[in-house]
Amino acid sequence: MFRFLFKIPAHRTFEHTPIYYDPAKEDLKRRVEGIEENGKGHASKIAQGSLKESWGRSARIASGNRTSASRLVIIILILVLLSWLLLFY
Repeated sequence: MFRFLFKIPAHRTFEHTPIYYDPAKEDLKRRVEGIEENGKGHASKIAQGSLKESWGRSARIASGNRTSASRLVIIILILVLLSWLLLFY
C-alpha cells in the first residue's frame, strides 16, 4: 500500500576478481622464467642454484620448527609448574 513512499535500491553487481598469492607458484614461475631466459646451455647452473636455494629454505624451516617445539615444551613446563604450585600451596 505504501510502497511508493519507499525507494528500494536495485541490486548492484561488481566485477571484482579476487587475487590470491601462492608463494610456491611464484617461486616456480620465477625459476621457469630464469631457465627460459638463459637458454638450455645454462640450465645446469640455474638448477644448481635452485638446489642450493631449496636446501637453504628447508634448513630454515627445520630450524624454525625446532625453536617453536622447544618454546612449546618450555611453556608447557612453566604451566605445569604454576598449576602444581597453585594446587598444593
